[in-house]
Amino acid sequence: MGELIRRFSGFNYSAQGGLQRDGKRIHLGPQARQLLEMLLESSGTLVTKSEIAARLWPGRAVSDDSIDRCAYLLRKPLREAGGEELIATAYGRGLSLRASVEIVDEVAAQPLRFAPSTEPHILDLWQTAYELAGDRTRDGFARAQEAIASAAQLDSNNPSVWSLAADIAAGRAVRGFLRPAEAAAMIEDFAGRALGVAPDHTPARAVLGWARGALRGRISEGLGFLDEAVADDPLYGKARVYRSWLFAAAGRLEEALVDCEEGLINSPHDQALLSLRSWFILCAGDLERARRYARDGLDLRPDAATLHLVMSIAYSLQGFHEEAVSAARRAVSWSPDDPFQLTVLAYALARASRYEEAEALIARLAEDAKLYAPPCFLAAAFFALGKRAEALEAIRRGIADGCPWSSFVRLDPRFVPLRSAIDGMGRTQQADEVRPSG
Repeated sequence: MGELIRRFSGFNYSAQGGLQRDGKRIHLGPQARQLLEMLLESSGTLVTKSEIAARLWPGRAVSDDSIDRCAYLLRKPLREAGGEELIATAYGRGLSLRASVEIVDEVAAQPLRFAPSTEPHILDLWQTAYELAGDRTRDGFARAQEAIASAAQLDSNNPSVWSLAADIAAGRAVRGFLRPAEAAAMIEDFAGRALGVAPDHTPARAVLGWARGALRGRISEGLGFLDEAVADDPLYGKARVYRSWLFAAAGRLEEALVDCEEGLINSPHDQALLSLRSWFILCAGDLERARRYARDGLDLRPDAATLHLVMSIAYSLQGFHEEAVSAARRAVSWSPDDPFQLTVLAYALARASRYEEAEALIARLAEDAKLYAPPCFLAAAFFALGKRAEALEAIRRGIADGCPWSSFVRLDPRFVPLRSAIDGMGRTQQADEVRPSG
């Protein structure tokens, strides 16, 4: 008796022959392959998230983001090979296969043989980098960059390696661990390398679109890239994250929220989408709803520190100052050196009339030359301290630097009294360049 082959929805899978359709082998990374094996073995019954974590990451604490990413890395090649939507998600519980499975003997089937590929090892490094970047700390990002550099040395022609390197640079810029100009240059380089190998590579187009819009102020151009990325792969959650960011930057807040909601249908635990949805609701001025969505998001993702920040800002604006400080401190506890989070804590402290603590925190951020505290978030703290001129100067600097958070400076409810002054600052052409919605 030969090796067993599992047939489902036009595909063949075996441990030695891998995944095939119409005699062609379809490459899967090592964890996507293990996930497929679990789904095939389950015969259509639910495979729980705890079972997936135990098999794919034995003995390790695993986030829902990692499981969602692994499911995406399996869904995409199946769909591209004509498999449509074969993997069903039971939100919060697990995954199942939408296909009947037939088991046959390989002696009768005679599958094609292929030489072993080195790419799974590269994808292991890729997954490691993704997980390290996921903790959103300075050390996590640094180790992620090391992992992805190792992957690039092994295979410089792998577009997925380069697009992830670009995503890591974007994440560092958002948190304040990388200056905007440096991040923009890195993303252009890394995404350009990916697109040089695979011109239609969706992740590379998505991150490049975000960088062009959020870091370089070319929103229309950036949205063009992102519209193509979403059209090419509507299930790719990060494209929704990046596009919703630029929608909001262009003043198209309703479309930004719709994009978040669409992304959360397929990736309900994605912390970037959960966080941006609450942030956009806050920017729309609905403070109570923003807090409620942030609380609901934290039920799904207790590690989503940005949701604590949204709650903190909403509490501050509603006059619940001690609650605001507590929420900001909970966020900071996840990453004590995160300049983005520390600026929100400084704002909460200033609003709570704890001026000396706020001033000390701002001074601490200024002393660390390796950090780039988002100037518009520093501006909120300055304004809460009664320093209007310093606040406006910080906003001007953020816009000039290309700080990604400056995308929202005209929407941020903390700046309502400053909006007439902000409207006279640069980069107002961004929204004018974008085609009208509808």
